Amino acid sequence: MQPRRARHPRHRLPQGFLPSPLARAVVLACLTATASALPSLSVAQSVAGEHAVARHDIPAGTLDQALNAFAARAGITLSIDGALTAGKASRGLAGSYGVRDGLAALLAGSGLEAVPGAGGGFVLRAAPAPATPPAAASTTLPTVTVSARGDFPDALPPAYAGGQVARGARLGLLGNRDVMDTPFNVSSYTSELIQNQQPATIADILDNDPAVRMSSRGRNTSVGGGDNFFLRGFGLANRDISLNGLYGVLPYGTLSLETVERIEVLKGPSALLTGMAPSGGVGGAVNVVPKRATDAPITRFTASYASDSQWGGHIDLGRRWGDQNQFGVRINGVYRDGDAATSGQSARLTAGAVGLDYRGERLRASLDLGYQSDDVTGAAVGYRLAPALTTIPAAPKAGERFAQSWERRKYTDDYQVAQVEYDLSDSLMLYGAAGARDHRHTNYRTESRILNSAGNLTTSAVSYPEYSRSSSYLLGTRLKFDALTARHELNLAASSMDIDAGYGYAQWAGVASNLYNPAVVADPMATGAPFAGFFDMRLASDTRLSSVGLSDSISWHDGAVQLILGLRHQKVSVDNYAGTAPANPRISGYERSTNSPALGLVVKPWDHTSVYANYIEGLSAGVTAPPDAENAGEAFPPVKTKQKELGIKRDFGRVIGSLALFEIEQPNAITVPGSTPATQRYVMDGEQRNRGLEFSAFGEVARGVRVLGGVTYLQAKQVRTQGGANDGKDAIVAPRWFGNAGLEWDTGFLPGLTLSTRVLLTGSQYVNAQNTLRLPGWARWDVGARYALQGFGRPVTLRANVLNVANRGYWEGSAGSGGIVLSAPRTVNLSATIDF
Repeated sequence: MQPRRARHPRHRLPQGFLPSPLARAVVLACLTATASALPSLSVAQSVAGEHAVARHDIPAGTLDQALNAFAARAGITLSIDGALTAGKASRGLAGSYGVRDGLAALLAGSGLEAVPGAGGGFVLRAAPAPATPPAAASTTLPTVTVSARGDFPDALPPAYAGGQVARGARLGLLGNRDVMDTPFNVSSYTSELIQNQQPATIADILDNDPAVRMSSRGRNTSVGGGDNFFLRGFGLANRDISLNGLYGVLPYGTLSLETVERIEVLKGPSALLTGMAPSGGVGGAVNVVPKRATDAPITRFTASYASDSQWGGHIDLGRRWGDQNQFGVRINGVYRDGDAATSGQSARLTAGAVGLDYRGERLRASLDLGYQSDDVTGAAVGYRLAPALTTIPAAPKAGERFAQSWERRKYTDDYQVAQVEYDLSDSLMLYGAAGARDHRHTNYRTESRILNSAGNLTTSAVSYPEYSRSSSYLLGTRLKFDALTARHELNLAASSMDIDAGYGYAQWAGVASNLYNPAVVADPMATGAPFAGFFDMRLASDTRLSSVGLSDSISWHDGAVQLILGLRHQKVSVDNYAGTAPANPRISGYERSTNSPALGLVVKPWDHTSVYANYIEGLSAGVTAPPDAENAGEAFPPVKTKQKELGIKRDFGRVIGSLALFEIEQPNAITVPGSTPATQRYVMDGEQRNRGLEFSAFGEVARGVRVLGGVTYLQAKQVRTQGGANDGKDAIVAPRWFGNAGLEWDTGFLPGLTLSTRVLLTGSQYVNAQNTLRLPGWARWDVGARYALQGFGRPVTLRANVLNVANRGYWEGSAGSGGIVLSAPRTVNLSATIDF
């Protein structure tokens, strides 16, 4: 046991950060000011946008693929007739170009040109035949300015063919890397995919990933809030998602995607790359990239409708200014309100974000201010299982009313993040970041426990409000140099995070109910019924994480062989407080540290093929021996999860496919005999071992036909369990098979119309260690359509998506202590987007 630490002051934020009310005021003021300035800005900024210079790195491929990538990066609308680009190739584009110069460079030698359209944007057409110059005349080519510049925060890897997935992603300590140069399995989902699929939260986008399943889903389900995921069979909470590599700043329970440019997913542990996640998730890492202003101005409004009667609007504004478009502002605001697809449930969402950025020749900086309020009435948690239960009853019909009218869950989050990069030279860069979040959660609901296969329940009301306040910092440097016939990139970064969390808890007596015919439970606060617990929120824990990471990325033969070596030293400090006692005394705590090495190797034996291998670890907070153990109070070091992986990736030009074979081992705590027959010790000796095979593919298999999906085969076993009782049995919530298949088709019979479909398949999964309780496998079918047209002289896109078309009710997964969770009902999402 460590000596008692001095108690830290509460309610602190990094110096210079805006407090929550002021942050909201700034968001509102910026939104109002920008909206009022739109008439005067639109023409001037449109002209400036055509000549603004931006950095592009577009690989060789088909011409339409290159043009789509350029249009997405430049933020312009480009209308393309597929007959004009059929069979034409592009050598790609690398360097800094204005919009017109970039289009001209991509179209050079193709016999095509891009001209301004009547409704804005550009239209592709056949170029007129050039006149024959006089013999004495000389031909002067247009000047194209190409300059090398360092990456600024929004210089993202370009979108791949089809536009749904990017060519690379940010890998924490290593920065942005192309997928073919990465010794890990990564996916980066683009804003185009996000817009077209109309997701309610990040969970809906991760439905596209064959390595991810949900343990609980927030919006559009009976739960009403809180996304939690399983990656490669290990849990990851929504609060473990980072913003541009910085943990502890994003909204705590769910995340609305109107403010998001990319969702980046790394499969497997990531201690070296990102450090320890706030709640210790080790199955993977999810990073969010916020929206930034593009060189072309953005003025976009979306009106939306969702089942049962939720109406809303989203405004997206972006502008850049300065002689080189150095300064940018991107403002997003969304409001939705109405009845949800689950009967008796209503939801209100209010969210806004302001992204300010500066990109100079050597200095890049950004500031993100955000607010999100997610308020749901008629929302309950999953169903817990009684110890004597022998069979899980069939799932009730999706969309039925399960919660009481007085139940309410409300998540409110304010967050601020500042980031900066500075090039000391062409080979040396310094960078830093600081962020903070203030989270509050109103949680007044019922908890139900399933008693038998007939679906009989005991239901009790609980009030479980929570809060957390976090601050997070990052400081690092990146050095590039040549030595020993190799190219090196040395990365050194230090990070720290402090999270204070507290809660209140009151519980009332249970009443009898049934899964298929829920009883009406009176509001206990209104009736004054007696309860056990306390209403005021009290400090429960203070967690401090700090680390230093060092890596060297070494490459030979122009990247044909790449080796990554790294080590992170992580320190974890935790103080726990007695929330049940009014005096709130400190009751336990520890401080431990550990080292986490990592190694990654990429070899390109042939063009467009990468073979890779890695060894990397994950970290979770150490456990403390319970009071009834002989070694009560003993604090164990942070738990190391170890991964070994071997994979291959192939770029077929328009489709990238990958195959990965992995093994992940995570220690578990068990009790063993003590020094006498009457005692026992608590030790780290059990283990969960997940072995799996992942296949994934994305891209455009034919003109206008896009694919996104894959399949995972997983063997998750328990090893060295308590007395060997469960050795060899499946780990909980780890299906043997699961996969996704998504398809989009740009119809030829009606230009502008796209049809889509997606199927999700998940095998059966156990929800107890003894493997006596099992959730059956399930399948879900989604469909969608969108139509792009010119309306009122402006580009308009109409979208329709239907999730769970068959309205199947099934147990989707388990949220651990939250119990098993019911599937979302059929949900219809409609929207109309107009660009001004």
